[in-house]
Amino acid sequence: MLKMRNGKIVFVFLVLVSAAFSRAEVSVFSDDFDDGDISDWTVSTTGGGTLNVSSNEYVSSPFSLRMTSLANGDKAIGVSPSYELELSENYDVSFSFLLPHTDNHWFEVFNNHQIYLVINSGGNLRSYDGSSSYEICELSTDQWYFIEIKARPSLDTYIVYIDSEPNRTCDMWIDNGFETSFQIGDRSSDQIYYDYGQAYWDDINITQPVDSDGDGIMDPNDNCPYVYNPGQADRNLDGWGDVCECIAADLDGFGFIDFLDFSIFASDWRQNGTALGGDINSDEVVDFNDVQIIAYHWLSDCDEE
Repeated sequence: MLKMRNGKIVFVFLVLVSAAFSRAEVSVFSDDFDDGDISDWTVSTTGGGTLNVSSNEYVSSPFSLRMTSLANGDKAIGVSPSYELELSENYDVSFSFLLPHTDNHWFEVFNNHQIYLVINSGGNLRSYDGSSSYEICELSTDQWYFIEIKARPSLDTYIVYIDSEPNRTCDMWIDNGFETSFQIGDRSSDQIYYDYGQAYWDDINITQPVDSDGDGIMDPNDNCPYVYNPGQADRNLDGWGDVCECIAADLDGFGFIDFLDFSIFASDWRQNGTALGGDINSDEVVDFNDVQIIAYHWLSDCDEE
């Protein structure tokens, strides 16, 4: 009869639950403005320019963020609260956006010195790469648009989606600053170029893929995202890492992952050396990385995979 301390059994199921509910991405920044408070934003205005919460228009009740900079010499710019974002890895930005009129000229819709979106004139949404701007689409007035941006820093590009439809792949503007924040609005009170406009933002979110198993490879690029495998070994070249194959955890050879396999693993717990039955990932130590593999395949029938 298999005997095992309750603590070990509970431990396995805690790992199983953790793996099942791990998220492929984590929220880096989120503001729906529903508390009516932007005191954590850095706001700079001149003249009659304003950047404040508004109940006139919103997606999520009761507030959105409104920028107004209409007269010559006005400025209204907002810099977000700081956050932690790995700018060398993929990340996504999304927000709702509305233009109340077309009396606009060159203000920032989103700028973090990689992604740079502006309203050029009227309702013309454009990207800017530091030297030239490129049309994305023409936005109608008094209509909320859901704008998504999928940043791909390894390619120095980002893809802009309007209402879930891909619209344009844009070149990044690579510049220093804003590594931990972004800005929106009219940043210039220059009376020569005369930038101006009005707009609403709501439900701004930034998310980034996570490395759930801590092996240094982000989940979307990991061939076994919930099991530690920094080497990414894949002997049969099926795109699924070896440690994610059921047979890796079938220690008793019966084709089903259960307490019999766990007992083999448990008997070698915290041991070092070669030819250990519980050393599933073959790193010559039986540890938490091996129990992850057991947990990942728990109660799996290898013949059905």
